[in-house]
Amino acid sequence: MGKGAAKYGYKSGILPSTRRILKNPTVNQTNIIEKIKDVKPKGIKGTGYADGIKHPRGSHRNPPPVKFVNVEEVIYNSVKPRSEGAKATSEKQLLKQNQAELRRKFLSESLRNEEQRLLMQEELLKKKERILHEQREAELQEINKERSSNLTIPTLEDIMNQPLMRQRTAEEQAILNLKRKHNKEMIEFKAKERKLASLVQLSHAADHFIVTEEQLAATVEKVFASDNQDVLRNKLSLSSSQQTARNESEISDALFGTLGNGRFVGLPIVKEFLSGEMEQFTEDVNSKLDDLSKQAEERKDSVL
Repeated sequence: MGKGAAKYGYKSGILPSTRRILKNPTVNQTNIIEKIKDVKPKGIKGTGYADGIKHPRGSHRNPPPVKFVNVEEVIYNSVKPRSEGAKATSEKQLLKQNQAELRRKFLSESLRNEEQRLLMQEELLKKKERILHEQREAELQEINKERSSNLTIPTLEDIMNQPLMRQRTAEEQAILNLKRKHNKEMIEFKAKERKLASLVQLSHAADHFIVTEEQLAATVEKVFASDNQDVLRNKLSLSSSQQTARNESEISDALFGTLGNGRFVGLPIVKEFLSGEMEQFTEDVNSKLDDLSKQAEERKDSVL
């Protein structure tokens, strides 16, 4: 950072100011043409110099005429198309012709885009002036509106004719519609998420479904066997210890996003895997462990 950087906000350098592509207005900018054609008054409240008053040396008594350009003529005069008879005889000449063709293309596009930008800017300024004029007219009409309530006490009929509640403005109604849309989409998203969680739980439970007669017979034989009667009795009974274990299992599943006391993968783990958050977390943990192991080895070497 050299000297004189304070006037640039203590920055090492500044970017150059952007240059205009079109130095003069185009023939399609009707707004500028209409302003120039309007006769401007002279004198104290006008422009120019009054009769009998000499203008300063080195200046013009009348402003120079504004020159309007045609973009298509500028493009034709600046980047004239290549003659059909000129053909490249070597690879170097062919490369130069391709580069020249690209320059013609990019310059033509930039000039046309600049003209479109100026026309769009002019249209937006007209729209802004029209909106501001309408707002001023509405404000003046509101101010000049006769208000009988400022002079007399309103009658019972006037009070009854007035609305009971203030109507929402357009902005308030738009905000309310956005809130309603957000709430509706959030309710639909939560419902789809619950369905997806039920689907994941159902897919894990499908491994234990009895779908054939052989599986049904084997399960009945296993449950009603003489040596499993105590197990069946424990399953049908609801003791306090089993209720406590079930609560602990539900709490563990809710904390870690699993199902069946950590035996199956739950919806939160599936979402983390699909979003890549689990992989990123594993990489961060592995990198942290590697750093700790390196620090421990360095500390061990320093001690030795």
